[in-house]
Amino acid sequence: MSPECVWLMLVFLLILAAGAHGNPVCTARSNMGKEVLVGSDLTVSCFFNKICSKIIFRDGEQIKHDQSPDLNVVSVNVKNLTKLSIFTCKCNKDPEPCGIDIAPGYPPDIPQNLTCIRKTESGNVTCTWKIGRDTKVPTTCQLWVLGGPPQFYRSVMNSSRFCFATFPIIGSMSQLTLRLNVSNGLGSNASGPHNFILSNIVKPSRPNISHVECLSRRCHLHTDNHSMNLVEVKYRVKHVIWESLQINAGRSLNILSLRPYTKYEFQIRRKINHTVGLWSEWSQAKEAETQEEAPDKPLDVWYIQEPKSETCFRIFWKKLSKSEAKGKIRRYNISVQTQKKMNSTTVAPNITSRIICCHLCSVSVSATNSKGQSPAKFIELRSPGFVLGVVSRILSNESIALFWPMLAITGKRTEYVVHWYPVGAKEKLQWIRVVDTTANITDLQPKKCYQCAVTALRSSGPVMASIEGISTQQSVPEQGPGLELILKESESLQVKWSKIPQSKIRGCLRKYSIYLQDNSKNIKHYSVENTKKQYTIGGLSPGQCYKLWVTAWTVAGEGPRGFYLSVCTPTDYEKLISQVILGGGLVLLIGLMLLCICQLSSFRKRCFRCCQCLQPTVIPDPANSKCAKEYAIEQFDYHQCDSSMSEEPDIVEVEEVPYPSSVICTYTKSFSQESSSSGGTQITRSTDITEDYICTHGAISGGEEEEEDEEDRLLDEFEFLPCSSRLLELLVIPGERLTLDLVKTNCCEYLDGT
Repeated sequence: MSPECVWLMLVFLLILAAGAHGNPVCTARSNMGKEVLVGSDLTVSCFFNKICSKIIFRDGEQIKHDQSPDLNVVSVNVKNLTKLSIFTCKCNKDPEPCGIDIAPGYPPDIPQNLTCIRKTESGNVTCTWKIGRDTKVPTTCQLWVLGGPPQFYRSVMNSSRFCFATFPIIGSMSQLTLRLNVSNGLGSNASGPHNFILSNIVKPSRPNISHVECLSRRCHLHTDNHSMNLVEVKYRVKHVIWESLQINAGRSLNILSLRPYTKYEFQIRRKINHTVGLWSEWSQAKEAETQEEAPDKPLDVWYIQEPKSETCFRIFWKKLSKSEAKGKIRRYNISVQTQKKMNSTTVAPNITSRIICCHLCSVSVSATNSKGQSPAKFIELRSPGFVLGVVSRILSNESIALFWPMLAITGKRTEYVVHWYPVGAKEKLQWIRVVDTTANITDLQPKKCYQCAVTALRSSGPVMASIEGISTQQSVPEQGPGLELILKESESLQVKWSKIPQSKIRGCLRKYSIYLQDNSKNIKHYSVENTKKQYTIGGLSPGQCYKLWVTAWTVAGEGPRGFYLSVCTPTDYEKLISQVILGGGLVLLIGLMLLCICQLSSFRKRCFRCCQCLQPTVIPDPANSKCAKEYAIEQFDYHQCDSSMSEEPDIVEVEEVPYPSSVICTYTKSFSQESSSSGGTQITRSTDITEDYICTHGAISGGEEEEEDEEDRLLDEFEFLPCSSRLLELLVIPGERLTLDLVKTNCCEYLDGT
């Protein structure tokens, strides 16, 4: 076979294959077409090209079908079609299906809301119009321009059911005549003719605000270079309702009557004049802030007296609103005026209270921003008198009404101040001023306890009526008090407990209950005021064990108990043992302290000196001897006395000898009968000689400047002396004889002088 024949056969086979593949297995049709009215009944048929097992699907699900006399045709009847449906037919073993999409819809309504604008006087015209209801099927829009050679413009309705067309102005047309038409597979509608004067549909381009200059109460808007005959300005505080005004202006605009220190948004649009043309689009919003001014409104100031004090008060003031402050508050000025002087101070802008202690004084508070100071608010700090009579009534979960009797002076209206704060949080004080005898307190938190009071501001002095603990809604406490400490005695227990957090009380605390359970499961109950945090339980048995717990109450009832403790009272024997142990420990502690003190060298020396003074020393007294009684001391001769009389002591003559100035004191040398020179005195200048000396400690120049160790050394050398040198200095009289009668005395009387 020639190559040409081979190529011809291949081409023929390809054509046969393509033809076989190009013929569909079946064809699907609807007796009403692909677009039908919503709710229509119709029949869908499938025509197969071969004999096979046939299947029909609707939206992917197999449905039953009717077999027609023609074996190659199957049909299905559809009732009340309301949504887009996809019908598919196929042979059981053939992957190639056929199908049809059927869309229910509506014919278009008459076109309406036709608007046309011309961007510039020489620009194109854009027209838009709307179809009444959603047709649910593709719809075509047509616009015809009449008044000359007809012009036809076509568009497709968008998802918002709007149609539009843009076309140029041909020649010197001053008026437009338009006709509209809309159509789809279910029908069509038309409207017109519509007439427009071109000058009336001219719309200026969107303006632009280049920048804004502001003073405290006005702003100057600078715009782009486009000429404007009529301008509309709208402005607002951010996120507030717009305000607007129309101005005949050129390139700049002034906006007056603004508020100081306020951020504004500005937008403008323009028009040719009042009667011609359309308004342009609004410009992009431009923000600007006006400048500050000095505040001109005084602060609202109030005070409460500090507990347990007659001269200390806590003053509060309310922050000015942004419009009242007219700027950023930088500080608060506080002045306290008394009868004698005035003190002034400043506090930071985040502080709104201050404690002031004074008697018969007045306080002024003012706020300061960058431009100046607000008028001062004066208030006199006076302790109020107290009366009764405030009644409360719950209005809602957030408000309470208060009523009180007339507290004003007869015939005159009095201002009342109603203040309140959460229990335990005076820093959150709030107040209002009224001239009536009723007030509504709002913005309260449910299940929270508040303290309230009403104060009448009378010229004779303030009078206060308070109400303890109000709450819009209450429930039992969420937890019980925790036991902190128990002091045990043999017949009593002192119980202390902690406060419950205010958020856990869930109302106003009324009282506490203490429960005491013995070993026999008998429970005793004790009620305690809500202001107390301890209680003593008496009448108990020594050596008995108990279980103890505490609960809290509100108006709604009793809360859960806190954790319980097991405690036993001590027996009398245990009490005695504990006292003995305590006393022994105290004695041991004192002994340790004395032992530590005795380790100090200076303390030991003083104790040694004192002990020497207390030691008894037997010294013979020559004045009482037999020889002294028979002979006068001046004529005494040793040889006249009988040496055999052992009870008589030796007579000693003492003479004071001045020592050189370099020595601390003078010494007197004593001579006895054994001495080789009994008839005179001898002066020594050296402390190395072994003779006995009595130190008189005379005042020698420079003696006070000797160091303490030298003084101790000298004392050690003459430690036979029964007392200090200060005593001898007082006893020895220069030029006289020293006898033991003169020396005999109680040295301890002079210990304080050592």
